[in-house]
Amino acid sequence: MKDVEKLFGTAVDEIDKTINHLNKVKDNLLASENQLRLANNKAEDLTINKLTKNSPSLKEQFKQLK
Repeated sequence: MKDVEKLFGTAVDEIDKTINHLNKVKDNLLASENQLRLANNKAEDLTINKLTKNSPSLKEQFKQLK
């Protein structure tokens, strides 16, 4: 009977470890989702004007075109 109790206890411990591991994976996925959302919002906010504003190399190129 002791063997059955030991196996049962071991099984419960393994289930607890698996649950903890899955919760950590879930938390990491949710954090990643949030980071991706923030990055996407920033990317959508970009414009050519914002990317090129005060660019010395672009100013020089436009100067050469004149």
